[in-house]
Amino acid sequence: MSRTYSGCLLYSVSCLLFISLACNYHLLSKGIYTALQYEVYDTISPEIYTNNEEEYTNIKPILNDEKEYDEAELIIKRSYEKSYAHIQPCNQGERGKECMRKTLEHVNQVNTTQSYPWWFQTLIRDVIDNGSYGFWHHFTTTNPSINFCTIGKVATTEWRRVFCELNRDDCMPDPLEQCGKKQCAWKTKKNMTENAPWAVFLRDPLERLLSGFLDKCYRKAQRKREKHCAPNVVFNSQNLIEGKKKNGEDNFYPNLIQDIDDKDKQFFAAYVDVLPLKWNIHFVPQAIACDLHRDVRQFDFVGNMGTDFMFELDRMARKFGGQLPEVLNKSFAYKEHIEAGLVNNTGKEMNRHATHAPAKVKQFYTAATVRRGLELLSLDYITLGAYGLKVPEWAKQMLRDDVS
Repeated sequence: MSRTYSGCLLYSVSCLLFISLACNYHLLSKGIYTALQYEVYDTISPEIYTNNEEEYTNIKPILNDEKEYDEAELIIKRSYEKSYAHIQPCNQGERGKECMRKTLEHVNQVNTTQSYPWWFQTLIRDVIDNGSYGFWHHFTTTNPSINFCTIGKVATTEWRRVFCELNRDDCMPDPLEQCGKKQCAWKTKKNMTENAPWAVFLRDPLERLLSGFLDKCYRKAQRKREKHCAPNVVFNSQNLIEGKKKNGEDNFYPNLIQDIDDKDKQFFAAYVDVLPLKWNIHFVPQAIACDLHRDVRQFDFVGNMGTDFMFELDRMARKFGGQLPEVLNKSFAYKEHIEAGLVNNTGKEMNRHATHAPAKVKQFYTAATVRRGLELLSLDYITLGAYGLKVPEWAKQMLRDDVS
């Protein structure tokens, strides 16, 4: 009797196990899976403790049996947990590169037991000296009084024009004498009011990544002239070897992008894979600029350069007033968009830096480059996500289609 009972029990357990495995396989095949979700309860500079094999970070799991498996979200949070979550805390007086040097020293400790992604280590290395903390990220004006954080590939060229116009009186009566060969001032020469408000515009990280590639790498003439498509030894070798010869040949270094630079998806994929070898300022996460990963909550205005960009400009103009509405309209012509109810924003015409990236994502992105981009730029989605930086639906659909 005991053997019969044991046999029945074993058979029942085996059946339940088979049913469970079959259900999980079905959910995976449909792209639906109940996975651990994570909640960030403190945005950066966490206290990290290691005790034997147990590690505590600022990421805690959330179990939600109802939620569909979101690959993009999981990539972002896993990447952040392994990399940016280890940016070291700093005192309020430690700003920019001074603060980031603490993280550089931390990740370079020989005796550390923590293993960091290689691209995170090169990022912390490169932002110290690649201009990520340069003075050109900070524009100021007194009419109206604004501190503005400008970020590469977030309409920087137009924002320069805006602040030059706002500060036009600073360069009078002799612009060349007062403001140099540019004859304009991005930073006012007048005394700023104490506690002047801060403003910034953000952009979807994946879209900004593509825009940077189209502007700095895809355009061959610009790639050779500006040398921002780093590492140049890979993507701009012809420019580096100009005038040099070896064994009577013109090419001192091989052209490493031969046969792929005329194929959009392949060229972009190659760049996204290799760019962390030498991070260029235009591709560094936006949250690095102006210490946004630490200070964004202290900003008085945070706009989003998305499909509602023109309405965001209107919101900024109404908030700060003064001559700002007139000057913004002169540069962006936002008022006619508002009146017509237009929301599509694909870049400004007649701007040599305009790339119209939103309309080109499917031409250049693949599921693989989406995954890589989310990994490299997870800092933006985690620390700036509350300000409108959400993974776009086209990217999530690419990941779903790749699984199915």
